[in-house]
Amino acid sequence: STFDITLAGRYDKYSDYGSDFSPKIAARWQPLENLTLRASYGQGFRAPGLDILTQARSFSAEPVQDPQTCAWAGIGADCDGGNDDVQVDTYFIANPNLGSEHSDQWSIGVVYDPVDWLDLSLDYYNIKIEDNIRSYSGQDIVDSDLDPDTYGQIPAGLGIIRDPVTGRITEITAGYGNSGQLETDGIDFRANTDFDLGGWGRLQNRLTVSYINKYEEIDAVGNAIDWSGRLGYPDLRSTLSNDWSWGDWGLAWNINYIKGQEEPNGTNVGGYATNDVQVSWSAPWNAKISLGAINVGDRYPELVGYDGRPWNFYLYDAYGRTVYFRYTQTF
Repeated sequence: STFDITLAGRYDKYSDYGSDFSPKIAARWQPLENLTLRASYGQGFRAPGLDILTQARSFSAEPVQDPQTCAWAGIGADCDGGNDDVQVDTYFIANPNLGSEHSDQWSIGVVYDPVDWLDLSLDYYNIKIEDNIRSYSGQDIVDSDLDPDTYGQIPAGLGIIRDPVTGRITEITAGYGNSGQLETDGIDFRANTDFDLGGWGRLQNRLTVSYINKYEEIDAVGNAIDWSGRLGYPDLRSTLSNDWSWGDWGLAWNINYIKGQEEPNGTNVGGYATNDVQVSWSAPWNAKISLGAINVGDRYPELVGYDGRPWNFYLYDAYGRTVYFRYTQTF
């Protein structure tokens, strides 16, 4: 009566690329009333998006660097020391051989309530994704054609055509393909507290911490890069939420933290913490009136360039302090 096993499976069939089956097994054991152990293993998939599968064949005169084509164009086999490109006919297609990404994941965790006011959980996860879907440019196809041991084979469905006499490129077929894999593992921790303060109301706290131990990309020839802790990939994020209620009044204070990141060349961005506050009043006519501020400390991100922008737009925003008033009416 304290042990449960769940078996599940899902089958999906798509008219535009194929089918996939995803099995899962999960176990839960509660040896004590306040202690639960859990574990799971499953497989998953991510189908290519419709924008990838249905894109129309398009033409572009892509600039590339290729020794034989550069020599034919009269700028030397070294492409003028790497300073010049040559334009070649390139067609971007909806790759008919594109498949889905496939994943294997497993996790193990524990939930423990040592006392009435404390609830703890700790989970470890491990995820492996194969056949990553990525875009291949004209130069990517050229690199794989020239040096497959370094860049991997040209994905199925894409290719390159050369003149049989001069060896110059006459046409490139580019687009999306499956290549490489991603491996990641980490720990998620949660702690909830609930204090009854008697005449002083009630205080609830929620702490969540996510730590990424590894976020490793492996290309088609086995070269691996661990992005964990590098720019754009913080290995630690946490949130602390605090809610105090007293009669019809409520006060909330949230702290959000993103750990700093550093590149091997020394470029770094420091840790980033913001604070959100809110005070609310529950009116007797089934309404709630709230006044609050997001990022009350008016914290802005560091101006460290990322992906062609002055800072990482994926992790941070530049709204600064945002004050709001909210009225909620319940009928």
